[in-house]
Amino acid sequence: MSITMDHTSAVDLARTALARFGLTPDTRIEFVKYRENWVYRLRCGDGRSFAMRIHRPGYRSDEAIRTELNHLAALHESGLLVPEVLPALDGDTMCALVDEYGQRHQIDVQRWFEGSESLGAISEAFDGSSDLEPDTFRRLGELAATMHTCTQNSGVPAGFARDAWDLDGLVGETPLWGDPRALEELSTSDADILTRGITALRHDLGRYGVHPGNFGLVHADFTPENILTRGDDLVVIDFDDFGAGWYLFDLATIVFFYLPHPRYGEYRRAVFEGYTTIRPLTDDDLKMWDAMLVARGLTYLGWAGRRRGDDTAEFIVAELAPLVVDLVAVYLETREDRNRGADTGISPADSLLERRSATLGPHAMLFYTSPLHFVSGAGVWLRDVDGEDYLDAYNNVPHVGHCHPRVVDAVHTQLGRLNIHTRYLNERIVDYAESLLATFEPGLNRVFFTNSGSESNELALRIARQHTGNTGIIVSDFSYHGNTIALAELTTGLTVKEPLAAHVRAVRVPDLAGPVTEAARAGELAKALAEVEDAIASLTAAGHGVSAALFDPLFSTEGLPWVPREYVQGVARLVRAAGGLIISDEVQSGFGRVGSSMWGYQMYDVIPDLVTLGKPMGNGHPVGAVITTASLSDEFGSNNLYFNTFAGNPVSAAAGAAVLDIIEDEQLLANAQVVGDHVRGLLQPLVDRHDVLVGVRGRGLFFGLEVGTSPTDPRPDIAKEIVERMRTKKVLISKVGRDENVLKMRPPLVFTTAHADLLIERLTGCLGDIRA
Repeated sequence: MSITMDHTSAVDLARTALARFGLTPDTRIEFVKYRENWVYRLRCGDGRSFAMRIHRPGYRSDEAIRTELNHLAALHESGLLVPEVLPALDGDTMCALVDEYGQRHQIDVQRWFEGSESLGAISEAFDGSSDLEPDTFRRLGELAATMHTCTQNSGVPAGFARDAWDLDGLVGETPLWGDPRALEELSTSDADILTRGITALRHDLGRYGVHPGNFGLVHADFTPENILTRGDDLVVIDFDDFGAGWYLFDLATIVFFYLPHPRYGEYRRAVFEGYTTIRPLTDDDLKMWDAMLVARGLTYLGWAGRRRGDDTAEFIVAELAPLVVDLVAVYLETREDRNRGADTGISPADSLLERRSATLGPHAMLFYTSPLHFVSGAGVWLRDVDGEDYLDAYNNVPHVGHCHPRVVDAVHTQLGRLNIHTRYLNERIVDYAESLLATFEPGLNRVFFTNSGSESNELALRIARQHTGNTGIIVSDFSYHGNTIALAELTTGLTVKEPLAAHVRAVRVPDLAGPVTEAARAGELAKALAEVEDAIASLTAAGHGVSAALFDPLFSTEGLPWVPREYVQGVARLVRAAGGLIISDEVQSGFGRVGSSMWGYQMYDVIPDLVTLGKPMGNGHPVGAVITTASLSDEFGSNNLYFNTFAGNPVSAAAGAAVLDIIEDEQLLANAQVVGDHVRGLLQPLVDRHDVLVGVRGRGLFFGLEVGTSPTDPRPDIAKEIVERMRTKKVLISKVGRDENVLKMRPPLVFTTAHADLLIERLTGCLGDIRA
């Protein structure tokens, strides 16, 4: 077993080695890092700089190190930006010296790239803070392809002596970097998942096979820390792990630590795009992508198991291991679905659809003529079972992006510590309640936690009914607020068997989209408010009175009409004069989606009595809430023993708190405003150019296009065709509205102008194929 020398001894060895490479004794020796090797920067008196590596005793043979350095020299001679090897005075590419413990160290020297800096850090990639753009990954894909082509053309040199990242090197009896199952922290079930994954990988990699198009010399450590930037150039360093392997392994390494990053889908797509400008990726290659990611992840667990105590190893154990176990589990699940389809002669999608219908029933709603099967998500991207990425311009539940690493970490950490109901004291729920209430006006200062938007609206109606002593409810005549019995009885925008309840009145909200004269505007407003007055009079005459008016500030189910501020203010005034309360359903418009404000009702300068929250609150974790005043809260609480077992638990609070922090830290309100304005600026020219479009709808990051040949001729058939065509272009949107003719787009708030440009590009392509 080798003895690790200390820094002083390593410097002494480095100074002794200077003369072997023709470097003067006054050369300055600066520590860079120690992991497998001691690495120093050498600053010579003549201004030149070099990197010196002092290799760990016995880690690699002389032949293996010479092979690496000869490979590096060949790449450099071919014009690639890689370190230039400085040979020793005897002509060898390395020398060897013995330390004070009698251990022999190989030493090599390479030219230092002046004016360069690391492309990024693994920690930034993993925690989502890296701000690299997809174009960088496109260039990395090109760089990898150029290297692979270069090595394929030159072939394997004589005397080649390097380990192989082949079937045995990755998942054999003794993998190159160690057995990933050796980590003590793995549970029995986790270890079982890894074992099954290794078995599956051996089968799949064996079937993938080895041929000149998919297997050759690879870098094998193509991480952001091993890429330098120098001006506009990208430089590859640290070939310590290079050897023979699948080319796809390098591509998986480039993006692996970005898996939790919100923009992972874009990065992966960009790497493929860059690579395929130089080398092809076949269908067989793409089908092996998930398997290669799993193989890469397993190598890191094996590496960490052999180096406990090392900071990187402990990071892998604490942070990366859970991700790798999940990655293997998803890989196995996807693989089983495919195999099940192969065994039955039915496609995996059809097999899953049959199983779903047999368990959830044939009426469980699915999008698209051919339903999509997603297995993972990141940021604004979703990945299907075939490894295809889709731009998500529809889903508002992952409010701050699919699988945002901060939300995932908050939930995981709290779930590992404590999860309990709210009848015990716990700081987490109180901290979150305080943070949430701080986003509202001072008078809205109490919160009831729930589990969903439906439950929130149900509770709000109950509070309003008990406070007013009335039962009458006013809603829009094409709206949806949830699926409880009470809410089904006031649903006017979806198919429900329950008839509109006797205590409910539905009114038409005014839509003042397009050019409207002041006189016409005033007339429409007066007409709409008169209908509200009639509804109040009808409820009163029937003995129901007025309990509340319930509305979504965006009126999204209605098709995103342009509702004037005076209308909402007028409704509030009339309802309150009749003794009722105002309930703002913020499930669609809340948490900054409208861009101009945190809450949708703030667009109208109206402060409601009750605010209901749901969907986006926990970024996919089921959380809801009712925000109200102290007086309404105390009145309800004093008359009802109200508790909710799961609502407000510490895990839910952790998810909700993470969402609030992300909204603030990533300035997502401003992003919703800026990107929303950008999108509308791109949508209007489409309306001007296409006869099948009537107008632009929405606010912030909830926007749409009205489809029809005129405002009075809606075309839901064309809207449906556009939605289906966008699916084929790997973009998710939907449709909404009384006539289902408004294209509905409400992406996660991390949607950028670049995403918007991509959306419009593909939407433009769809519209070019549409005929009225």
